[in-house]
Amino acid sequence: MGYIVSVVALILIGTAAYFVSRFLRQPLIKSVAAGFVLVALPVVTLLNMVNQIPAGHVGIVYTFRGITGQVGDGLQWVAPWRSVLNATIQVQGHKFEQLTSFSNETQDVTVAATINVQVSPNKIQELYREVGPNYFDVLIRPRVMQAFKDETVKYASVQIAPNREAIRRAVRERLTKELETHSIAVQDLLVDNIVFSRGFQEAIEEKQRQTQLALAEKEKVASETSKADQAIEQARGTAEAVLINAKKQAEANRALAASITPEYIQYMTVTKLAPNVEVIMVPTGQQFIMGADMLKKQPPQK
Repeated sequence: MGYIVSVVALILIGTAAYFVSRFLRQPLIKSVAAGFVLVALPVVTLLNMVNQIPAGHVGIVYTFRGITGQVGDGLQWVAPWRSVLNATIQVQGHKFEQLTSFSNETQDVTVAATINVQVSPNKIQELYREVGPNYFDVLIRPRVMQAFKDETVKYASVQIAPNREAIRRAVRERLTKELETHSIAVQDLLVDNIVFSRGFQEAIEEKQRQTQLALAEKEKVASETSKADQAIEQARGTAEAVLINAKKQAEANRALAASITPEYIQYMTVTKLAPNVEVIMVPTGQQFIMGADMLKKQPPQK
């Protein structure tokens, strides 16, 4: 369209110069105007034919505002009455800072996410023809917002964070199916953050604090119980040791009692007498079978 306007303007300038030169009877004006038109027209034509398409882009060719094709990157030549719009086919990342969602108990949930998409280079002119250059705001943005709302509402508030990966995967699969019909590929979807309302966060923090206190008390009780069990085991061991010693002492006493005879008692009695004792008074009725010679002490062995 710009080329057509430029050509018409040059023709008007040449025509005006021709009539002015005739009116003023100055052929030089006509010659200068004709030369200007003859030089400017090829220059304008050449400038409108050359198009430089950046790497990672394609050129959407418009003919009188209608899409009639596309060209690749690099230096491209098209008819001067056609225009070219650069369209990226690179992977594009778009951030969603605050996606408002809800849990299944209507608790507010705010999600921050990033989506990476790429348009098929062979189908981009169809996308521009059917949707337009603002296809992201028309197709992608509302679908991302709705998909997250439909997924988070399936979970209770306390279950959303543990199921973060499941939510991300479900949203990505849904967007992939919905956008592939428009030749848009979802390369990746990232969940950057999940935030709840301030009141809910404070409740969660208080619950965690109480849980930590309960765990500390439980550990304390367990420690005291362990100490008591150790004391019981120690006392049981001491009691068993005493019982074993008592049993052994009783067995020793029984063995000792079985080995003591009246003769042995008499012998021990005599050995305890003073060295100069030669007579022993025995009560009436008592028997003493040792001879009198046993009262004589044997001199110690050298």
